[in-house]
Amino acid sequence: MNFDDNIKLADDGVSTVCSHCSETLGDAHGDPLAHALRLERKSSELGPGIRADPGLFTDREIVLRQRFCPKCLAVLATEVVPQDEGKLRSWKVFG
Repeated sequence: MNFDDNIKLADDGVSTVCSHCSETLGDAHGDPLAHALRLERKSSELGPGIRADPGLFTDREIVLRQRFCPKCLAVLATEVVPQDEGKLRSWKVFG
């Protein structure tokens, strides 16, 4: 079962794996991206495509957070969120 172009359910029916290289990413019943690499950057470092100053819209610092496959470095998840949310939002496939 494919969840998107980058993440699929392993043959064991429990693990999630990278669709590109089959590296184990996590557990579909717990944290599907538990083993993914994480990167966080300030929104001011995102380049010319991000033009608006977050201070015009919020009092909170805004960051880009991404998760990557630890083997082939495919981008698995991207979020632009307030920095004080702590960690990347988690999701469960089942249960």
